[in-house]
Amino acid sequence: MSIEQKRVKKVIKGLPKKSRFRFFLFFILISFCFWTTTKLSKKYQLVQPFLVNWIDIPKGVVLNNEHIEINLTLNTSGIEILWYRLFKRELEVSLKEVNFSFPNKLLNFEDQFFNIQKQLFNESELIQISPSVFSLQYSKMSSKRVYIEPQSTIKLRPGYLGEEEIRAIPDSVLVYGSETILDTLIKIQTLEFNASDIHQTIDQNIGLKPLIGLQYNKKQTRLYWPVLQYTEKYFKIPIEVIHLPNDVKVKLFPKYVSLRATLPLSFIKEVEASDFFIAVDYNDILKDKPSVLNLELLEKPSSVKKIILQPEVVNYLIRR
Repeated sequence: MSIEQKRVKKVIKGLPKKSRFRFFLFFILISFCFWTTTKLSKKYQLVQPFLVNWIDIPKGVVLNNEHIEINLTLNTSGIEILWYRLFKRELEVSLKEVNFSFPNKLLNFEDQFFNIQKQLFNESELIQISPSVFSLQYSKMSSKRVYIEPQSTIKLRPGYLGEEEIRAIPDSVLVYGSETILDTLIKIQTLEFNASDIHQTIDQNIGLKPLIGLQYNKKQTRLYWPVLQYTEKYFKIPIEVIHLPNDVKVKLFPKYVSLRATLPLSFIKEVEASDFFIAVDYNDILKDKPSVLNLELLEKPSSVKKIILQPEVVNYLIRR
């Protein structure tokens, strides 16, 4: 055996056994954990930068300096310093109480001291804000109230109809933007509302379609459309002659018209033949002397959705 091999063997024999080596590493690890915990639990003073996220910006106000950074002098623990460095990089600053009556506004961050303190970690104490005063530069936009146009594709269940046109509530929105854009703006559309097999009233909140360079005082509106179950009912209605002189008689062929009415099922017992008034106008005979007269529906119940007359014209004979 060479001299070098003997030396290596001697060194190996001098090393601690495997179990002792593991214990030694474990001891080192525990010592390091205690040392780290002690260091992180101590209080330190540091200057930590934060990005400001403005909130509660009034409608119609555009900030020229949206993104700024402030430095907070903090008295805090080592562990919280680590969290600030890794995660906590933004603070929210409210502009709700700011008076935007002048072109530029000096914002005193000291007025936000309590609000900023609440956003810090529990063990952190806020000492100083730098800069303490900031020049908030902004511009104001013009405003105009604009009609809201619902956008919808709705398929009703057979036997159901809408009582009226679908509408937005409220039906207008205050829009902020440049005068050039507002002068040509006529309406704001809602986002598309799609539904099928509808058999009950629609009452749905929906957002407004965004337009570049514009702000709205409301982000959404409400779509409202009463939907009822409808049925059909048939009536036999006498035809009257209006504007007829006392010395003239007009005989109609036929004397009655068949009327088919589409109406809500809940109103079917309330609507009767006497609620309709169908007539021809004698003045039409004097004016054009037509071969037939068109029927005119002069009265009908408001609950009736659709009416079909059979026939739509009648023949006539004048007697003097």
